[in-house]
Amino acid sequence: MAEELAQKVFVKEDSSAKIRCDACGLVETVRMQDLTSLAPVVRIRCACAAVFPVRFEYRKFYRKATNLEGTYYVLFDGQDVPDLSQARKTTNCRIDNISMHGAGFSAMGRHRITKNARLILGFTLDNPNRTWVEKTGVVQLVEGAYIGLQFDEPASTERALGFYLMP
Repeated sequence: MAEELAQKVFVKEDSSAKIRCDACGLVETVRMQDLTSLAPVVRIRCACAAVFPVRFEYRKFYRKATNLEGTYYVLFDGQDVPDLSQARKTTNCRIDNISMHGAGFSAMGRHRITKNARLILGFTLDNPNRTWVEKTGVVQLVEGAYIGLQFDEPASTERALGFYLMP
């Protein structure tokens, strides 16, 4: 039996979330009183008797799933930030997702990246203009090959990336 795919529901800052029933289309706004006691996936029963799984996402900003080739470079203390657009671009990572404040990417091959390391990440958007983007930031998460990078400046400072991230 195939596992049922959970509906992603984003929880707002006021702890409310809108859940939509796929069976009848009813949209219900729920208040999340005790966030810590919830399991990662919760089964919801609609007024129409349909039961479906929901995964609550507590992100402040929308995160767009991507599959872009990228280049990262570890920055060391006192080192000038290199201009990756002028360098020979060697793809050494795959950008898995992007938000206004960060990106998640998978390093290709072995790496020695640790939490709190400073990086510069460069990638070409798959938009019509094929826009090149470079962002510096601090590593917040390392899980095997997956790296979570928090940008020094939000993506809203770059129009092309901000437009790209619009849902």
